[in-house]
Amino acid sequence: MNILMMVTWYTPQNYKELEAGGFHYEQSMDLKKHCNVALYYPFDPDLEQEETAGEEWGLYTYRSRFIPGKMLQNRKQMRKTFARIVEEFKPDIIHAHVAGGAGYHATRLAAKFHLPVVITEHNPIEISGVDRMGLSHYLCGQAYKKSNANICVSEDSKNKLSKIYPKYPFEVIYNGIIVPDYHTGEKLYYKDGYLNIVIVAVLYDLEIKGMKYLLQAVRQLKEAGQKVYLHHIGGGEYLPHFENMASELEIDDVCTFHGRCERSKLYEIVNEMDFFVSASLMECSGVSVQEAMLLGKPVLGTNSGGVDSLVPKEAGHIVQKGSADALKEGILYMKEHLDEFDRKWIEKYAFESFEISHISQKYLQLYNRVLGRKEG
Repeated sequence: MNILMMVTWYTPQNYKELEAGGFHYEQSMDLKKHCNVALYYPFDPDLEQEETAGEEWGLYTYRSRFIPGKMLQNRKQMRKTFARIVEEFKPDIIHAHVAGGAGYHATRLAAKFHLPVVITEHNPIEISGVDRMGLSHYLCGQAYKKSNANICVSEDSKNKLSKIYPKYPFEVIYNGIIVPDYHTGEKLYYKDGYLNIVIVAVLYDLEIKGMKYLLQAVRQLKEAGQKVYLHHIGGGEYLPHFENMASELEIDDVCTFHGRCERSKLYEIVNEMDFFVSASLMECSGVSVQEAMLLGKPVLGTNSGGVDSLVPKEAGHIVQKGSADALKEGILYMKEHLDEFDRKWIEKYAFESFEISHISQKYLQLYNRVLGRKEG
């Protein structure tokens, strides 16, 4: 079986390490244990040539150059590269990620070659805009209509899309997570005498990750005499903004911004913490939350959609999004009930629900179903 992963975002070719689209890559590499997988990124604005093909980080990858504002030229290049892929790789299924990007184009391109398409939706509806009548609603609707299977990465996403597009079926397969690999030993990051909490968020926006509300909550807790220490992991163009905000709120003595970390260091930091926080205003899923639970960490989350549908009551506590007061009360709740969470149960739940080889098996079953093949 030959599976072509067609993605809406991915890491530029000249980067030394994967950044954007890491979960596309990881799922592809795990699926490679069972079938042939190649990846196609048709929206590369940094590509100097019209197209490239070759091994990248151990995965055969095709790219097409994307020129902003040149719709007809981009579509022509996409058709050319896709025809090359069909001739060389001979895909049995096109697995597109995000209906409004790769998904829409995949259904158009695959139709010419009579190839089935599976779409996995990663965008919250608040970002995709499908909840509002307009171009995005139409394009995504056309993609969902023409695809052979539509996958959501959380129950919340499925429920919302099913209401918006009641004629099209949606099902849930979570993002696959690699079991964390990290070194245990002396605590290097934990601040003694404090309740240590951690958030993992790439700060590409001022609002979406809810960082300002979390910093305000920490300020309130400090003023109330509560000893809470916040760790933030992640980069993003707005990281300096929130570092300055912590200073202005006079909580920089109880905050550490670790910046972008290699995964092993990220896991080491999270593993030392008392619990994990997700303060997002909107999430389709929540990969960092899944990773934290794989480490057995309880989660304080917001009703952002994806997160609250991932975290059962046995694994954490959910509060109102967009509220510093709610986060403050949530942190106090977690502090009071911390010993009641069974870390082994949380780890087992996360492993059985999200571990990447389990997710690969679900996708293999789906591929066989789409192709009309019997499993095994």
